[in-house]
Amino acid sequence: MRQGFHEPVPEGMLVTGIIRSPHGLEGFVKIESISGETVHFDGLADVLVRPSDGPPVRLELEAVRANARPPLVKFRGVDSPEAAKRFAGAEILVSRDNACPLDTDEFYVSDLCQCMLVHNDVSVGLITGVLEGGESDLLEVTLSDGAVPGIPGGEKRFVPFRKEFVGEVDMKAKTVALMHRWILE
Repeated sequence: MRQGFHEPVPEGMLVTGIIRSPHGLEGFVKIESISGETVHFDGLADVLVRPSDGPPVRLELEAVRANARPPLVKFRGVDSPEAAKRFAGAEILVSRDNACPLDTDEFYVSDLCQCMLVHNDVSVGLITGVLEGGESDLLEVTLSDGAVPGIPGGEKRFVPFRKEFVGEVDMKAKTVALMHRWILE
């Protein structure tokens, strides 16, 4: 999971990878798959590439080496390391239909964001992002007013996305259950 640049993802799209750095002399780039899976890159014709410092651009895939470590992608018209370097750090977005399929109890980061974090059926905050952590991902939560005594609403807290701290995730209700309120203090 990954939080992205905290910019809204276009409707129906998901961040599926991050472009890391150029590889070789032909314009290939190293990619990091958000899910850890790479097979879904093989069937893609084009992707939306969103740099952190500019507007998104649609790029056609010319070649994919999904089994390479790290996986490599070549975009049509990007034919040198210098041309490839301008995309370093950019997000790769695809439609939900082209994203890595989910297993049971898996969620896309964009679906977790904007879910309410609830404790005993009372909202304590809004999940605004997911960050990569050491042993687990971290839910970034913006606290609701009165959620934690003495702490104003709008403060941010991080909750490990682990079964010890997070209970049921209800995507239909857009809620994530918090097991222990003390973690927000």
